[in-house]
Amino acid sequence: MEDSSSQPFDHDQTAPGASKFLSDLPSRGHLSSTIISSNLGGVRVYICEHNTSPPESQHIKTDQQNILIRSLMLNNTKGGSSSKDVKAAAEGPRKRAAEKVMDSSGSPKKANTKNNSQSEGSSSSVAEKDYHSFTVERLRALLKERGLSLKGKKDELIARLKCVNESAE
Repeated sequence: MEDSSSQPFDHDQTAPGASKFLSDLPSRGHLSSTIISSNLGGVRVYICEHNTSPPESQHIKTDQQNILIRSLMLNNTKGGSSSKDVKAAAEGPRKRAAEKVMDSSGSPKKANTKNNSQSEGSSSSVAEKDYHSFTVERLRALLKERGLSLKGKKDELIARLKCVNESAE
């Protein structure tokens, strides 16, 4: 199949070091075209003069499914994502994924809005740890209800609210 004249080295020649293992391998010089290309400065074309198909014993299987969809399907079977996420990803990157439905273990901010609405009437019974979970805007609203100063850092606002609650009790 190969012509021995195309090899750069004789097999009998002993090459020094690791290059003796590389002496039989083709290089770019043997694969490049000797014909001058009509598109100067273009992409160089390499031509292989021997059969490059895999042996019959080698079976190559390719999955035609998009890699993104395949990874999402694998995550779905593992329980990594919901069907909403898979559907949103399949629609494309232009659409924003729908917000996930809140369950009992929702984010702290969502939980705070529930606490905020409940504590509006009975804000004097709010514990100190609840004040730290409030936003600065919410703390200022509570101070405004009581007619106190709205200026300062979050810790100062919490301290003012605690003082008012202690004096009220």
